[in-house]
Amino acid sequence: MRTQPLRLRLLCSTAAAAALCVASAQAFAASPAKAEPSKQAIEACQGKKAGDSVQLMLDNGKTAKATCRQVGKQLVARRGASIGP
Repeated sequence: MRTQPLRLRLLCSTAAAAALCVASAQAFAASPAKAEPSKQAIEACQGKKAGDSVQLMLDNGKTAKATCRQVGKQLVARRGASIGP
């Protein structure tokens, strides 16, 4: 009979899937919280409104295009694409 190997394969694949789920849940729980916005990102949006384009001063002294976004209760300059103001 071939039911024994089939049951064993099914049991092993189920155990492997469960182990992967547990591992990914642990990795998600261990991921660090998002960092606070930089002083430069906050200062770039002073006097601006959400959606305004600004120049963001980077740590290396160069500037980059950014957009003011509402993050919690603060208006912060963010680089890169995003949806909405």
